[in-house]
Amino acid sequence: MSVRQILVGVVAAVCSSLVRADEVPLASWWWHGQDAADPAAYGPKLDFLVANGVSEIYFGVDSKTSDETVAAFVRVVRKRGITVQWLSGDVSWIWPGSLGFDEVCRRFVRYQRRAPADARFDALHLDVEPHQDAKLPDARKWQLYADFVCRAAALVHRAGEKIEWDVPFWLDNLEVDYDHRAGVPLLEVVMGLSDGVTLMSYRDKAEAMLELGQRELELAGKYRCRVVFGAETGKTGEGDFVSFAEEGAAFMRGELDRLRAALKAKPTLKGKGVAVHHVGSWMKLAP
Repeated sequence: MSVRQILVGVVAAVCSSLVRADEVPLASWWWHGQDAADPAAYGPKLDFLVANGVSEIYFGVDSKTSDETVAAFVRVVRKRGITVQWLSGDVSWIWPGSLGFDEVCRRFVRYQRRAPADARFDALHLDVEPHQDAKLPDARKWQLYADFVCRAAALVHRAGEKIEWDVPFWLDNLEVDYDHRAGVPLLEVVMGLSDGVTLMSYRDKAEAMLELGQRELELAGKYRCRVVFGAETGKTGEGDFVSFAEEGAAFMRGELDRLRAALKAKPTLKGKGVAVHHVGSWMKLAP
């Protein structure tokens, strides 16, 4: 590695950590990992995110995209002032005997150890949603999820990396067995083992989004876990109040500005933020 690469990496790392305490950063999911190999595909999306003040992305790394291509993409993104988390996830990972996560984790850790500083990811960001699994009874699936969170967090932290999760807003209503105790709130298990959670607080009003995350904000200080509030822009079929697809981009910007202003007054030890799901549908919103 050249001296110039080392200096660029150091500067990038320092800049990414200098987030003022009163700032509430804006993030976005970017699911199409194959975009990393095509500047014509990622260029317009990146320009859009920069223009909208996004400072962090959760990028869905494609299993068929080489590490060299991923590294080149991350460098481009970081030069635009945006940090990157490695996004992945599959509900089947919670099943007993599944090795799907182990393969992803091995690649992530190997990549982080080999990549120059200016091409590294800030965290492994997992989107694992047990409620999508119709094969398992609810109690069983959420216990398997809790067990998986424990295992995944241990593997990632043992490697010296950070781990964050996408979680539904109603996770605080569930209980599991944990640490030889029964009836432990699942939300506390996840937040206690993680560096951050991004709440799927999918509503089209700032007040409603904030209300869905009150428990997470209360626990953020206790567990030193970052809390990010997510907004939906796609058509979900779950009612007009869930997504900003019906209201458009300008309306969403106003609501998210109000949400970020409200979050500034909320004390946390690890930070808070707002994230938009996802860049593809966001770009398609009416003005």
